[in-house]
Amino acid sequence: MIRLCSRFVIPRIVRCRVPGGPSGTLVTARLIAELIREGAKDFYVRQKAIQIFRERGVPPKDRFGEVLALFEWVHDNIRYTRDIFRVELLHSARRMLELRAGDCDDMTILLGSMLVSTGHPVRLVLAGFRRNRPHVYSHVYPEVNVNGRWIAIDASTDRPIGWAPPAKWKRVCAIQKGGIRCSSRTC
Repeated sequence: MIRLCSRFVIPRIVRCRVPGGPSGTLVTARLIAELIREGAKDFYVRQKAIQIFRERGVPPKDRFGEVLALFEWVHDNIRYTRDIFRVELLHSARRMLELRAGDCDDMTILLGSMLVSTGHPVRLVLAGFRRNRPHVYSHVYPEVNVNGRWIAIDASTDRPIGWAPPAKWKRVCAIQKGGIRCSSRTC
């Protein structure tokens, strides 16, 4: 006789101390990348992405259509909500599907996870806007590779797919199995 069991999973809350400044930003970017990788393996996240493709009528193998459908869904269904005052929160992709609210890093985690779970390469872009404060980043958004071209997909703004914020500093971080690999550039 085969007996199927389900187990009750309690959501994990992990607290960690992150250093301030640019080094803290890189630690946060590593945590975001880890949450994207974990979310991409979550069956519920993948199932939601596939459901969105079906609801939006995206034909199989239409890579850009899939990206556009997920981008628009996150933009239209996730409310931009700031973190607790002076507390950085990072929500898992599954938690974002339940909560349907979060800031730029949370939207990046959800959109990145859904894209990676359906076979789309994703990387992170950290953006800084202060000319006199090099490498101080205050925004993050994903880019996705479609047919060899990286496309900005910032669902936290009211801008179309492909729009990137006019940052003074950017750091592009490739998501790798063991962490992230970042390169910086002045805009």
